[in-house]
Formats: sequence, structure tokens, C-alpha cells
Amino acid sequence: MKILDSEIYPNYFLCSFLDIETREIIHFEKMNDGDLDRKGLLRVMNNNLTGSFNGNGFDLYIIQYALQGASNAQLKKLCDAIINDPRASWMVAKDFNLSIDDAWDHVDIMQVPIGQASLKIYGGRLNAPRLQDLPIQPDAILSRTEADTIKSYCINDLETTELLFNDLKQQVELRVRMSEQYGIDLRSKSDAQIAEAVIKSELHNLTGKDYRRPMNPPTSVRYRNPKIINFKTKQLGDILARLLRQKFDLKANGQVAVPNWIAGQLIKINKTFYQMGVGGLHSCESQQRVVATDNTVLFELDAASYYPAIILQQKLAPVNLGAPFLNVYKTIVDRRLKAKHEMNRIKKEIAELQKQLDGL
Repeated sequence: MKILDSEIYPNYFLCSFLDIETREIIHFEKMNDGDLDRKGLLRVMNNNLTGSFNGNGFDLYIIQYALQGASNAQLKKLCDAIINDPRASWMVAKDFNLSIDDAWDHVDIMQVPIGQASLKIYGGRLNAPRLQDLPIQPDAILSRTEADTIKSYCINDLETTELLFNDLKQQVELRVRMSEQYGIDLRSKSDAQIAEAVIKSELHNLTGKDYRRPMNPPTSVRYRNPKIINFKTKQLGDILARLLRQKFDLKANGQVAVPNWIAGQLIKINKTFYQMGVGGLHSCESQQRVVATDNTVLFELDAASYYPAIILQQKLAPVNLGAPFLNVYKTIVDRRLKAKHEMNRIKKEIAELQKQLDGL
């Protein structure tokens, strides 16, 4: 794999590659009105597996535009548009008549880690040997010496991206195997994006239909009575009744806006206070020490696929997907539980073998 990164200034374009096996670094640059080795850059893109941090959302569009012969000023205009426009990168790229070449074999790991952060933050978490912010303001006109400084900075970003790739090796390998299993490229997707892509693919295989997000999604939802809950205390019964009357507004990103009365509600169950959130109840103590005695036992309960089980038990399906969604979802959950049980069995066998070896 070759890790790639690009830098754009009003009079300077740079695209650099780090080969993770040979450690070779290749630079393609265009200074002022000079020439760019477009044939060489295209050859690298067409003949290698490449990797990046946010390549799908930025670098690949820049590279594609550069290969079309765009000037540095045009590249800078595209760069600023992608960075400053609130729309998705692909929508901005359409304004420039750009799309990513389907022939390019590329993995973008920006969406893979849990919890989105910048490359610099990930580098800090991974104890990268060097962390560096952009050394020269992005609107500056670079001299040759300053361009060399940017090349050094770009190499550091390549090495930090490689460090992140190594840390996410298992997650990336899992995505490779799932891509082979489902026949769709899942390598650059987050967990949620993978779920969406797999469900859409499986639904298509089941019904023959193509599924897309609704053009006019709902702006509010209501909590549906699950009819399997009965409370003994008046407080909990009153809260359930109020929840059933409450209309929950949805934010622009689809998240549920939590009403003030819920955010400030303290719920007492036995001797413990809880606070309610969209996902359930959360205990309020910042820390707690619990000691088992001769008359008490401490234990932990772990419900297998807790939220998926709720979805299936309550038959919760998106309106535009309907009952076929539940059929597909159940097969996915069943496969996940089977794999989990198999893994637990293997772990027990390994532990038992280790005991036997320790006894020798």
C-alpha cells in the first residue's frame, strides 16, 4: 500500500506517497506555472492500492482535478470550496464536474475509528514521534524553500497516517473480509455506514428493489408503548405515561432532541438515583465503592445484542423499508450471535489448554 496526502497553496500543489513496504517516498509537485508529471501520478494511482485519511472527501478530488490539468489557482479554489462549503464533498465536486475514478483502489480510514477526531489528535493518542501543525498559512505564496518545508510537513502526515493504519489493522482487515462476503466496498466505512450498506444490499437481494433514504424524513417521533413494561411505583408509571404523550423533535442530523423535563428528571429506584436519556437510564454517582459481604453477591448481567433484540421484539422498522428490513436484520443478528458464541467457545478451549500446560 502507498499512503497518500496532498497540500495546496495558491502557487504550489504537492501530492506525496509513502510505500509502507519499501519506505520509498514519491513527490509529485507543481510550482508556479511549472509542469506536473501527470502521467507518473496517474500511473501510481492506477497501479497501486492507496490509503489516506480523508482521501475520499478531499485528496482524491484534488488529484483528479490536477490530472485534468487544473492550474494551482484552480486547485486552491476547489480546496477552499471543499473545506468551507457545508455540503458534502461529492456535492461540491459536482460543481467542478469532478468524480472519483472508479479504477482507483483506495482505502480511507477517516471513518473507521470510533469517535471522529483529526489526524493530529489520533497521532497524539498513538504517541507519534512528531506532531506538527501546518507550518505556513494556507493562503501564502510559497518560495522554493518554503515549498520544501511543506514537503517535510507532508511526510510527517504520511507517517502519522501509517501509524493510524497500523493501529486499525484488525478493523481494516475485517472490512476487507466483509467486502468480499457482500460484494460491496466497505473498507472506508464506519460501523454505522457498514450496517446501512449491508442492509441495503441484503434487502435488494431479498426484494429486488433499490432502497434510498427518504426525501422528506419525519421531523418528530413518538415513543411507542412496548406493552411489556409494568412499574410498581407511581413515579415510574407517571413518567411512562408522560413519555407516551411526548412528541420528540428531531434535529437536522436526525438525533432526538431531549426535552428539558427529561434532562432534569431524577428517578429514584430503591436507594439509587438515575437520570434518563434517549438510550435509557444512567446512574448519577461519579464514583462508587461496593463491597460484597457474606450475605451479598456481586454479579454483572450482559444481555446478548440488547438493542437489536429490542428492535426485533418490538418490530421496529423504518417506514420506507417495512417488514423485509426485520427479516434481513434478524439474519444479521443471528449470524453475529453465532459468531460470538463460537468465539467464546474457542476462548474457553484456549483457557483450558493453558491450564493444562501450566500444570505440566
